[in-house]
Amino acid sequence: MNKLIKKLSLNDLKNGDVFKIIGFDESCKNFKNRLRDLGIHKGQIGQILNKSFFGPIEIDIDGRRLAIGRGMSKKIFVKKFECPIL
Repeated sequence: MNKLIKKLSLNDLKNGDVFKIIGFDESCKNFKNRLRDLGIHKGQIGQILNKSFFGPIEIDIDGRRLAIGRGMSKKIFVKKFECPIL
């Protein structure tokens, strides 16, 4: 039996959610280079600090506060943790 599993993106999370990065949209090489330049890579654990109705999403990764645009956040796939660890 095949189950349709929706990938959870950074954009799907809400304030305070803790996540682990599990992958990226592979369609654009420039996107992966930009994330590497920001110090974002697979396996990192972070938390949503501020996600308002408009504008970028503010996250904490490794003690660094970063603002990620909505377009980029839709291309970063994550696993959500149910209990806060940060």
